Amino acid sequence: MEKLQKQGYSAFLNQYFKENAELFSDLSKRQKPHTMMITCSDSRINPALLLNAKPGELFITRNIGNVVPPYLPAKGSTQAAIEYAVNVLNIPKIVILGHSNCGACAHMYHQPKNNELSLPHVENWLQYIVPAKSAAMLEVHANHNKNIFELTEKHNVISSLQRLMEYPYIQNRLVDNKISLEGWWYDIGSGKVEIYNFDKRDFESVI
Repeated sequence: MEKLQKQGYSAFLNQYFKENAELFSDLSKRQKPHTMMITCSDSRINPALLLNAKPGELFITRNIGNVVPPYLPAKGSTQAAIEYAVNVLNIPKIVILGHSNCGACAHMYHQPKNNELSLPHVENWLQYIVPAKSAAMLEVHANHNKNIFELTEKHNVISSLQRLMEYPYIQNRLVDNKISLEGWWYDIGSGKVEIYNFDKRDFESVI
């Protein structure tokens, strides 16, 4: 923590902040992000770094497993963030960013042991990933060579996209072509990003 406070902040203030003083002056008055990123709380995921984005470009919300919950008014912070991003900031694009080695998805296959630490809030939240687990298991049953964890991570992105399309104000914008939705999967080890192709119903490499 001391390193972050003294070295990290000092480097930011004396280098990056000074070099981008005009940008931060503008940002102090308003924000106009072009993309909302819904991603995981995992410390290894940094959307701004991944996209080489400047402050003010991305509106980011995080939760365990990059999940979009069902549309339920005033239910939680993720729904509130989506509502604000779309209805107040008028963000034209939302990206669900999943990733490899996702602990939330892997936990779906975890067998609890006696005297194991109880995580009731985590277990409750992870119920949103159950449909992704079911879809992944069906796919592995058809092709045993596929990685069930990667499949679960990708189906989890798809499930979140499907739920996002159930939000009434997003449905309206989709009909009017005022918003676009994308699903991404990021491989931490290789840096590779794959994007869900709605027509082919599969993930494809960006590059």
